[in-house]
Amino acid sequence: MNEPERRKVSLAGLGLIGAGAVLGLALAGPGTSQDEAAAQGPGASAPAEPPKPPPADD
Repeated sequence: MNEPERRKVSLAGLGLIGAGAVLGLALAGPGTSQDEAAAQGPGASAPAEPPKPPPADD
C-alpha cells in the first residue's frame, strides 16, 4: 500500500496566507473606524457654490 506524499509547509508561508486573509477581511469590512468624511468620494462633498434660489413670482 502506497502512502500519500506529504509536502512540508513553511511557517513563513502560512504567516503570509494568514496576513493576506486578515487584510482581505479588513478591506472588505465597513470603514467605520476612520473619519467618515475622509472615506467619502468627491461626489459626497458639498458643492462649491450654493444653489441660487428660484426667481420670485409676483
